[in-house]
Amino acid sequence: MLGLAAEKEAVALGVPMAVSLADGEGLPLYFGRMDGALPAATDIAVSKAYTAAVLRMPTHEVGKLAQPGSMLYGIQNTHGGRIVLFGGGFPLKLGGKVAGGVGISGGTVDEDMRVALPVVELLAQMESCSFAIKEILPQDLKVEDCIGRLETILPQALSQAYGNVPAGLSVLLTGAIYLAAAKTT
Repeated sequence: MLGLAAEKEAVALGVPMAVSLADGEGLPLYFGRMDGALPAATDIAVSKAYTAAVLRMPTHEVGKLAQPGSMLYGIQNTHGGRIVLFGGGFPLKLGGKVAGGVGISGGTVDEDMRVALPVVELLAQMESCSFAIKEILPQDLKVEDCIGRLETILPQALSQAYGNVPAGLSVLLTGAIYLAAAKTT
């Protein structure tokens, strides 16, 4: 869901990009590369997601701290050269803690950041909605029992009930329900 949100934003910009999502340890969870994306965008997107996840900060902020004389000067030479010092990578947070990272590459730094930010915002919206949804879900609900079905029936049900549903609403709600059902607290 988050990867597709990034790709949708890239399409709106008219710039083919690579999209990477990593877990909190920087390990890849999702990767997508649009037709026409620069070949170099593949490794750069993965490295941006990794950097944002393991350093717990946006890649453009790492770049500021890695300037000569700054406290992280030379960090790009660690981690096998996977640390990125320019924008397009952001940490993804759940419960106020970094749960992963998103990395976007293929456009200018500003375009990469513009495509990544909606992913951060969508996850925050999903989490916010999940708190309300959690209150009404049965305690013994298993995530795997409902998510696959929701992804197919939710858009149809919302359209039938409310007519013209805003783009992205079913994705937001499906993600929120997933987060609500997956929470253990």
